Order: sequence, then structure tokens, then C-alpha cells
Amino acid sequence: MSSEPTPQRPPGLLQRALTSPPIRPDLARWHEVAVMGAIGAAAAFTLSGGLLTLGARVMARLPLVPREGLRGRPDLTVRAVHEDRVHLDANPTSLRGGVMALRQNTGTAHVRLGEVIGHPTPRTVARQMLAADTDVPLAVDRATSNGFFWAGDPRTAHGLPTTEVHIESPVGHMPAWLVRPDAVRGAADGHADTWAILVHGHGSARGEALRVIPLLHRLGLTSLVITYRNDAGAPASADRMHHLGSAEWEDTEAAIEFALAHGARRILLMGWSMGGGIVLRTSVRSAHREQIAALVLDSPAVDWQDILIYHATALKAPAPMRRLALWMMTSQMGARMVRLHEPLALHEMTPSYYAEHLRHRTLLFHAMDDATVPPEPSRLLAARRKDLIEYVPVDGASHTREWNRDPARYERRLADFLIDALDLEDVGEISFPVRDPAAPALEGSIGLRL
Repeated sequence: MSSEPTPQRPPGLLQRALTSPPIRPDLARWHEVAVMGAIGAAAAFTLSGGLLTLGARVMARLPLVPREGLRGRPDLTVRAVHEDRVHLDANPTSLRGGVMALRQNTGTAHVRLGEVIGHPTPRTVARQMLAADTDVPLAVDRATSNGFFWAGDPRTAHGLPTTEVHIESPVGHMPAWLVRPDAVRGAADGHADTWAILVHGHGSARGEALRVIPLLHRLGLTSLVITYRNDAGAPASADRMHHLGSAEWEDTEAAIEFALAHGARRILLMGWSMGGGIVLRTSVRSAHREQIAALVLDSPAVDWQDILIYHATALKAPAPMRRLALWMMTSQMGARMVRLHEPLALHEMTPSYYAEHLRHRTLLFHAMDDATVPPEPSRLLAARRKDLIEYVPVDGASHTREWNRDPARYERRLADFLIDALDLEDVGEISFPVRDPAAPALEGSIGLRL
């Protein structure tokens, strides 16, 4: 006899509650949480990566963009003007020893000042009034320091006949000052076929060379004070960007060719700051290395990677941003990101590279208080090539202001080097500085910084 199976009763609510796993909303929606988390992380990464890239791009472009507009920015305040002295607010510039110049209204007023002679108040400094180069007097107002000290051109500043010439470079006609030695004005005879090609620094101008032209003229050398691409009055490069000497050396090479075509037998190259770096690069890449007799470097940019890292660190930029900025400047892909037409050869602008390839006698001045181009790469280069380089560290001087700190000492050291390195004879007795910083203004003098 068979029996029907007893039907199973569905479990009651209590049983289901006791036997079923607990409900976990967080696990039940794990895929949604994972997706949302991934989106958030990606957004944060994209944002941080974007900010890093943007910061690196700004950092990479800063030294590459020509900075004409920064030259006239006032950095001193005049508190009182007397016949024999000027009172200024005390700051690192006004307190620094040596000589300096002030200009107002882009040079409408221009005066030359001597050493610090007192402190009228705890917050002001008095400096000796040496001479005024303009009829308009200095006013109690904001003023701009002129590190070139002299204003105008070699004719208006020193009374030396000056010709404006144009040098044909790969990017166009570059204006330059040509100053030939004149025996009537005290130049030594017999050395006019030695040309000094003078190269200014980043964001600077030809007037930077006015401090040494009187000495070069006195020694009987011909001076050619050049401009290069992206300077005011000179043609722009294709990308309108500074290449930190990586490309600008071609304009100095064009100046050498101009000099050789116009009577030069040998060349002296002298440069300040980035101009010093341009001179170094020219000396190792020029097709006329045999005609280059010597180099003079003033606070030179020997190692651009060191300079860029120094300033980025001062701005507290994180290390990844610094590395990315350097990559942008030195790689094909990165160069496009900062609108450079070609990457910069920073690996060829280092102490080790120059130490290996340098072959010319060199005089190297570097200011120990240089906060623009740190002096350590210069010291390192000089230490590696003691056979060629005379290194002159200058205490108490800021960037490219070694002459200003002590004009007589600077010119004496420069003259001794040039007389020996260039084998200059019969230059006679020289009084230093050749042009007295307190010399009265010449007829036609101006206060413009050119």
C-alpha cells in the first residue's frame, strides 16, 4: 500500500530570518561603490597630474620668455637728494658696497653714486653723489638701480667714436656697436686687429659692456658689442623664446665672422651671465676656434640645470615638477609643450662638458653673493681646468656686479690677464679705473639704459 509524500511547508518568516545570511547593503552594492571609487581616484589623479603638468610648463617657460618689461621696475626709494649725497631706503641693493647708478622715468634722470657714507636714520642709507648724467635732477620718488653704472652708448658715456653696424646672423640682421681704438683718445697702438666681442646676459642689453669698454679701448683693442635673437631691436627667433645659449651662440659665431671679414686677426670673447654661457658654448662649437685667443666670463651661466633647479627649489616646487620641467625643455615631445621649436642641449652646458672641451685661456669672475647664477658650477669648472682658467671669486658683489664692487681691482685683474694672454706690448702705464666713476657727464650724455 503506497502513501502520498507529505508536502513540504514553506519556511516561516522566523525560520527564514534565522537561516538566511544577513543583508549587507555595502556588499550588495560593491560594484557600484568600486566604480564610484575608481572615478573619484581617477579624477583626483587627473587633477593632480594636470596641476603638476601646468606648474612644470610655467616653470619651464619662465627662463625662456624674453623679459624686456622687467628692466625698468623700480627697486629703490629716494628719501632725500642733496648736492653731495642721496638718501635711500635701506635694502640689500642700497647697502651694498661699491658704486651704483639710479635712474627715474626710464632715464630722464640719471645719477652715479659712490660708496655708503652714512645712515641718516636706522632705515635709510646715504650714498655719495658722484655725478649726474642728465639735466633733470633726481627726485624724491621711486627709482631704478642701473647695474651698468654708465648710461647710453660708448659715445655718450665715454666720448668714444661708435658706429652702429649690423651683423648677418641665421635669423636676420643683429645691431651692434663697433668701437675702434683711437690713439688721440689714449688707445695703445698696434692691437686693433684683436677684436673683443662682448655678449650681454639674459634680460639685459648692450649697455652691460660699458663698464669694460674704456679699458679695452685703452689697451688698443677693437670692441664689438653685439645683440642676439629676441633682443629689443633684433630679430626674433622662430619660436620667440630664449634658448639659454643653446642656439644664441650662432649669433656670436656670426659676429666672429663679421670681425674676421673686417680686419680681425684674433678674437677675445667676453660675456656676462647667460652671455658668459653663450661665450663658452661658442668657444667649443665655433668653426673659428683657432682665431679665438681668450675668454673672459663674468658670473657665467655654466650649468643651466643647476640654475633652474636652484630657482625651482627656492620657489618650493616639488621634485616631480622640477624633473618634468627639465624634461619639457630637453625632449622633442616636451619642447612642443612649451612651444620651443627644438629641445635645449642642456647636457652640453655643464661644468663637466666644458671642462672636457675647453681649449682657451679663460678669466672667470664670479660674485659670491650671486642669487641669480649660483657660483658653485663656476668654481667646479675652474677646479677641473686649472691649466686654463684663472678664477676670481668676488666677495660682497651681487650678480654681474663684480666691477661695481671695486672698479679699480676688477680692471687691474682684467688688464693683467689680457696683457699676458694676448701678449699685448707697449700699452704703457695704466691708471685704474681707466674711466673715473665720478667723471663729469660728457656733452650729449643721456640717462637711457641701452
